[in-house]
Amino acid sequence: MWKTFLFLLPMFWLVPGEPKPDHSAAEVNFCDTDNYTWQGGEEITYTLYYQLNFIWIPAGEATFKVKDMGDRYFISVDGKTISAFEWFYKVNDRYESVIDKKTLLPLYFSRDIQEGKYVWWDKFNFDQKNNVVHATKGWPDKPTKYYTAELSGCMHDMISIVYNVRNVDFSQYDPGDEFGVKVFVEEEYPLSVEVRQKNVEQKIRGLGKHNTHLIRPQVVSGHFFDDDTRMDIYLSADGNRIPLMIESPVSVGKVKAVLTAYKGLKYPLVAND
Repeated sequence: MWKTFLFLLPMFWLVPGEPKPDHSAAEVNFCDTDNYTWQGGEEITYTLYYQLNFIWIPAGEATFKVKDMGDRYFISVDGKTISAFEWFYKVNDRYESVIDKKTLLPLYFSRDIQEGKYVWWDKFNFDQKNNVVHATKGWPDKPTKYYTAELSGCMHDMISIVYNVRNVDFSQYDPGDEFGVKVFVEEEYPLSVEVRQKNVEQKIRGLGKHNTHLIRPQVVSGHFFDDDTRMDIYLSADGNRIPLMIESPVSVGKVKAVLTAYKGLKYPLVAND
């Protein structure tokens, strides 16, 4: 269940290791993205819920932090189970991404995973100029794996793609249109994102009513997701384009991530009257 939560928040489009999906949507040019929706100092926290018999149970928390480092951004994501849930399954995961400020392309990505007795880590060094990534995968009880992979160009990681999608110009799309993204997680994944609704009022738990854009990124079927599952991501239809709520069905029940704390936003986040 917790892995499902973690794949919700960095737009959590895919489960690594599963077959690649077909990619027929028009690809957005994420090679040199202008950033007009977020800034250094932004910090946002989500509470992660699991639905059990019509009751939403808080099970975890994830916090995203953006640090301005001059010519680049350092973005970290920390995910953990809440104390009341640790008896069932304790998680303490960390994701990091270093992004070039001019292009918003990743230079470095890492994830350190501690889920119960399962511990491993990945480190990716992106050479965007030569379209290659140098990667390391490690475990405490196995030899470290080193490998290099060729990229098709303008490649993103699990974190950088979230912040790039926030800068999509939704005025160019009608409901039902799709655009494509590319993410590298041990291998390259081309995936599509559907623009489901635009500027529609949505009630968000604890935040009131907000005008939102509803998008549905494609996920890769696997242990948690059925074939053709689409998770719903409600982005604020203001200058921030911040994910306010993410919902998805899973094999049993539903999971949901809700924005519960924020600071350092580029623009005020104001609920409708």
